[in-house]
Amino acid sequence: MKRVFLPILAAFIVAVSVAASSGSFLLAENFYLHKGDKLSIKLFTGLQTNEDGYQGPRSKNAEFALYEGSKKIPLTASISDTAIAVNNYEMANQGLAMLHCTQTATQEADSYDVAQYFEHEGQTTISQNIKDMNADMVTETRHNFLKTLVRVDKPSGDAYSQVLGDELEIVLKNNPYKMNYGDDVTAVLYHKGKPLVSAPVVLYVKTTRGSVYPEKLNTDEKGQVYFKLSREGIYLIRSLYTPGGKNDELETWWASYTFAFSSANDLPNTYKEFGFGNYH
Repeated sequence: MKRVFLPILAAFIVAVSVAASSGSFLLAENFYLHKGDKLSIKLFTGLQTNEDGYQGPRSKNAEFALYEGSKKIPLTASISDTAIAVNNYEMANQGLAMLHCTQTATQEADSYDVAQYFEHEGQTTISQNIKDMNADMVTETRHNFLKTLVRVDKPSGDAYSQVLGDELEIVLKNNPYKMNYGDDVTAVLYHKGKPLVSAPVVLYVKTTRGSVYPEKLNTDEKGQVYFKLSREGIYLIRSLYTPGGKNDELETWWASYTFAFSSANDLPNTYKEFGFGNYH
């Protein structure tokens, strides 16, 4: 089935009751653009199931850059009480473009709440490590490395596979904007430039009907995971890594990668139609 150029809305808040629900990720307002269109992207954090518990470190600071081929363009973010975003950047070139964000935040919290948080994330080893610290309070330093891939007129270029050297990084081996329904995608998880073996990765697909489909994956001996483009919508790949904590300190690395897939010629283009209600 041939893929068609489409404008689609891409505001994707992961609201699932299984697996992870909290990591940060980037989403474009529109993944399918024309030359001269304005690119807008927001940094989101997944919904929490326990608003009174530990929410994880938050920061109002973030560094953004746009990659078009080998060209890196630093971007200025707009920061408010409710969002961190890049707004209305004019796309001057055709082909693929990748928006990259790095962010670090630190928070001290009750060790029980932090352990419960990672337990909910499915990270039982981290949770037990925190319990074994025997500390009343724990300080988490969180590093986010986030990517989102958009298409401008045509799916040319290799921005999808660029390795940027993040401490934890997800890289695609295939260009999703050249692929068809049912094709296989390979992604690689790197830690400090080396493939991370036997690491948990979560894939979420948000469909045009508003449904979320999570899938738990594990990297193989090459640090790779595999999945099919089995549904139209927004794809989010996410992973969390930590070497463990010591004393009362915990350092974590989070990586995510988002892109869109469509093989039809009519997709909803409003928040309501995509199942997001009035969320902005």
